[in-house]
Amino acid sequence: MTQSEVVQIISAIIGTIGFGLYFRVKKKRLLVATVGGFIAWVVYLLCYHYTYNIFICNMISAIVVSIYSEVIARILKAPSTVFMLPSLVPLLPGGALYYTMSGVVQGNIGMIGEYGLQTIKTTFGIAFGVLVSTVFIYRPKNNRTTSY
Repeated sequence: MTQSEVVQIISAIIGTIGFGLYFRVKKKRLLVATVGGFIAWVVYLLCYHYTYNIFICNMISAIVVSIYSEVIARILKAPSTVFMLPSLVPLLPGGALYYTMSGVVQGNIGMIGEYGLQTIKTTFGIAFGVLVSTVFIYRPKNNRTTSY
């Protein structure tokens, strides 16, 4: 693990704590949400080390965080969004979105294309990861009995 990755993990933890406080997560649940942010960024870094694909890394991280949030929510008897929202913050494409908007202001089409695509991949990766994990967790039960 490089020094840059350690700084990124610490930044992810601080960001998760900050957004947890902003979302008014109770103190006893804030630590658990912070662990979720830590897990999200570590999974992202591990995945990126092997695949270099932003979409897949964000999707896998979002799946792991969503499952973590659902499990912890059931253990602590709290809504899963209390843990999921702060935990997903480290994955958000803040820098890419900033550079996309900077490219728009400057009229730099190359910058808009490069960072805009990165923003879209990141956003769709997170959304798809949450969707996939939610579908598997909340599968509808077949209560109908048919006898022919």
